[in-house]
Amino acid sequence: MYCRAIACDFDGTGAENGQLAPEVSAALGTARCQGIATLMVTGRVLEEIQVACPDLSVFDAVVAENGALVWFPPSNHRIQLGLPPADSFLGELRAQNVPFHTGAVVVGTWSRYAGQVLELIHRSGLDSQLIFNREALMILPSGINKAFGVRRALEEFRRSEKNLVAIGDAENDVPLLAAAEVGLAPRNSVPAVAALADDRLAHPGGAGVARYVYDILERGGIMPTPSRHRLLLGRKADGSPVLFPASGSNALICGDPRSGKSWLAGLLAEQLIERGYRLCIIDPEGDYVQLGRRSKILSLGYDLSLPAPSNVPRILSDEPLSVVLNLSALSLGDQLAYVDRLLAALEETRAVTGIPHWIMIDEAHYFFHRWNTVGRRIERRTGNFILITYRPSLIAPEVYSHLGAYLFTKTTIDEERYFITTLLQTRGPADLSSRDALKELVMPRAGMLLGEGDGSRWQVFTPGKRVTNHAHHARKYADTRLPDDKAFRFLFTDAPAPVVAHNVMEFHDAVQTVPLGSLRHHLSAGDFSCWAADVLGDEQLARGLRKLERIMPTKVTPDRKEILAHIEDHYLIEKNRDDRSDKLDSTENVV
Repeated sequence: MYCRAIACDFDGTGAENGQLAPEVSAALGTARCQGIATLMVTGRVLEEIQVACPDLSVFDAVVAENGALVWFPPSNHRIQLGLPPADSFLGELRAQNVPFHTGAVVVGTWSRYAGQVLELIHRSGLDSQLIFNREALMILPSGINKAFGVRRALEEFRRSEKNLVAIGDAENDVPLLAAAEVGLAPRNSVPAVAALADDRLAHPGGAGVARYVYDILERGGIMPTPSRHRLLLGRKADGSPVLFPASGSNALICGDPRSGKSWLAGLLAEQLIERGYRLCIIDPEGDYVQLGRRSKILSLGYDLSLPAPSNVPRILSDEPLSVVLNLSALSLGDQLAYVDRLLAALEETRAVTGIPHWIMIDEAHYFFHRWNTVGRRIERRTGNFILITYRPSLIAPEVYSHLGAYLFTKTTIDEERYFITTLLQTRGPADLSSRDALKELVMPRAGMLLGEGDGSRWQVFTPGKRVTNHAHHARKYADTRLPDDKAFRFLFTDAPAPVVAHNVMEFHDAVQTVPLGSLRHHLSAGDFSCWAADVLGDEQLARGLRKLERIMPTKVTPDRKEILAHIEDHYLIEKNRDDRSDKLDSTENVV
């Protein structure tokens, strides 16, 4: 995780003898100067803290009354997040001789009066809760706790709890440590906090807090992501779970079209968004329209216009939303320029806020085929990337040194199988047979190669269910005859008679028989997608063929099976026809 905020409890954590420890003040002041938001979080009322600590300039915010009141020292602005109980309730406490004190919202007493207080709340019908802090007891409106107050404070700074390190020692710190990406427990913590915390401070008192803060700064804010932040991708054959880290590792998803690759990408996106991570999904072909209709996601470039790249970071940081950007209306050149400017803008914002936490890029071979300014942005560790492609061999080799996780689905393209085989041999476990590993990837099964410490682990699994179903289109009949002026004419066929396709069935047959040079010519010119869109009126098929056309400038060999698969996914093709493409290609490739 990339730390952009630190929340520190007062009593028992950052304070000594009722005052802020000098070493804690110095460490947090240094962190604040380096752009990390600093928050004091306490159950005390604000006036008590202001008396005990006259100088609170090292904090961007003080979250007092256990989350019910947020005060911003630089501006002296206060936000009250709840209402105090009625005077009649306070009168009942006095009548029963329960000692208490009040703040703007909180009512404080001692834990030994918990039974009496609970009975009064029940009798009065109050929507209140009891919160324990060692021997102290707080009465607050339901739902208000330290995590609630900190989350509200972070909104003011355009930060997220996914970039938060929280430190606390008592029962009332449990919600805060659970909400933070990293929760820390001092040495004197109560058992509930010690059991929940991701780490324990190595030194006692304020020295332990200060040392950890300086450690964060020495790492440039990059901290290990706790193992509790993992996503359930699916299950292995024996039923055991396959877990993916929710932060801290760039990932690649690759496989054939219609092999389950998009399902995996959508599954990851759904789970990350539900966990509170903010995503920017770059959609070059308009394939994420269904995901974009989910809650917590703003879709742009579909019904709403595509924003300028410089405006996207503000959209992501202003609201707790993820964004899907549909670039399908742009030419490939305009897409490349848009993504270049977008990643530059996101990189600048990420360095300050850590948002978006993930950038997901479909058709990644369009944008990462060279180690240029776009490719080098994956070096930055202020957030995570997910690259999705069916042509992993076209991604610049330098990119792979910055990936820590790989998700594979079925791959039949020879060039890609060779590339993935080499990748598994060089990055997989020593005892892994790459050939056997690829044989296991029969749909719906997928494979995950995950770096762990100094090694790696290979797991084959069946992906889990998604909330958003993948959009399938109805297939069409392929034998409707077109007039001569609408037929597709294949060039450079060396055939004695012109090769003309009057319908999709004939087009399908011709793809299996014409020379590769003819396919390369038409793919490079964009002829196939134009025919599908302008003549057949099938924009979905055109979009699929356009993916193949866009990689032709890289001089890859056209793959008949790829073209045929796109056609067969949209049209009903007779399956008893002879497949002559393999034999023809093997003959053509003989030197």
